Amino acid sequence: MRTRYIFNLPGLIIGVMVVVFTASAGQTQAPDGGQNPTPIVITVTPLVSPTPWGSPTPEVSATSEQPTAVPSATGDGSLLPDRFEPNDDLNMAAPVNFGLETGLTLIGPDRDYFTGYLKTGQMVRVDTFVYGGLDTGLKLYWTGQLVAENDDRAPADMGSTVTFTAPADGWYGVLVEKTTVYDGVYDLEMALTQPTTTPTAAPTGTPTPTVLPSATPTPRPSPTPLIQPDLAEPNDIPEMARPVTPGLRATYTVGAGDVDHFTFIAKAGSHYACETVTGQVDTLLTVTGVSAIIGINDDRGVGRVDSYLAWTAAAEQPVIVKVEARGGSFGQYEFVCQHVTPPPAPPAVSAPAPLSITPVASLSLTGTTGMTLTAPPSLTVHYIGRAPAATAVPITHVRLLIYYDANNDRQPGPGEGVANVSVLAVSAQGQRLARVFTNAQGEAIFNLNSAALARVIVPFVPGWSARVRVGEANNDIVLGLPAVRLPVFLPVRHRVEER
Repeated sequence: MRTRYIFNLPGLIIGVMVVVFTASAGQTQAPDGGQNPTPIVITVTPLVSPTPWGSPTPEVSATSEQPTAVPSATGDGSLLPDRFEPNDDLNMAAPVNFGLETGLTLIGPDRDYFTGYLKTGQMVRVDTFVYGGLDTGLKLYWTGQLVAENDDRAPADMGSTVTFTAPADGWYGVLVEKTTVYDGVYDLEMALTQPTTTPTAAPTGTPTPTVLPSATPTPRPSPTPLIQPDLAEPNDIPEMARPVTPGLRATYTVGAGDVDHFTFIAKAGSHYACETVTGQVDTLLTVTGVSAIIGINDDRGVGRVDSYLAWTAAAEQPVIVKVEARGGSFGQYEFVCQHVTPPPAPPAVSAPAPLSITPVASLSLTGTTGMTLTAPPSLTVHYIGRAPAATAVPITHVRLLIYYDANNDRQPGPGEGVANVSVLAVSAQGQRLARVFTNAQGEAIFNLNSAALARVIVPFVPGWSARVRVGEANNDIVLGLPAVRLPVFLPVRHRVEER
């Protein structure tokens, strides 16, 4: 006889199996007529491995009392709910950004719902990558209606993939579920894509054999990843403009089908400058007041694709800054609006008194020729100002990337940028010209018009520096910290203003 006790504690289920030994003893007739005792036979019922949380209850065979164990997707036979639970129905769908979510689980009757936001015309690709014996099914919903589904990506791939193009702005839902009884772990990836043109094969004389339909859907063309929406989305229209604080810099993305709007209150008499800093996307900057456009800028200079616009606020009013991409370009850019000091007015120069030339008295020559010389007419010289100033020093753009190579693949990857690292721009004699800190992606960006600029240095890494090409775009400066040389600490920027 077996008795099973289940203790249900928060986050822990303990199963205790009590095994009762059954002993049978009988008697047989001995040759001499006496009783011959039969040896005692003890039958031990083997224990069954504990059933993982949420797994189906083992079935009992009709011919044996031993339960059939259900294999688990993990080696130790135990799985825990992932960080998005509970998300078992569409009303509890977990919002996720574009990118890769790892370490998700499906246990027992568990079903995982996720949701994201798409703009008109954007195409999203959703993939699951499974481990062990897990086999996922994937469904995508739009306005509550099923619009795409997939079981297996390929005959030998139990992961799933679907793509969908949004007919309008809105939220979509994704369902990930098991198609077998096996529990397991999977990764979920959502990315914006665009269809890749597939060339059409030229006709041949040999007819193509007919392929019988398969239960597994044919894989779709592999999409090409595009930019991912930034944290300010949705801000495609002025009514949804993202409020910003003058002086705070942040990184956003813009591209085909995407327009970014920002807003802040401009104070009367203050001088402002709004700018984008990027070498990836050709931006167009438009600043609009309550009743009229204040200014527009495409490129801040020759050979530049980012924008810069400065103006003085005539009255206190909310302004809206629109950033859009030109020529089909797309990518990341840094954006900031801030108070600036207006350029000083040129000093007034008093013009000198006009210079007059007094004509000389006429000179007559009396001779056989009868020639007479007359003095030239009166000339007046007017002062027209100073000579043009010398050509200004071109702006030098520097972009430095600092990353910690956690996966040791010798190239920067997502999440490997090191933030808040101090980076200095110095002259050939080591005199500091500017200082910035790396942003959340590990990037430090300079725009300097100093002819003395020679190098950039990173004090955090002793002895490291890189030469700068003055007047050019220096976007190829990368500093990777090898995984085998993990620093004792990572820098933390102290919020103390330098004097």
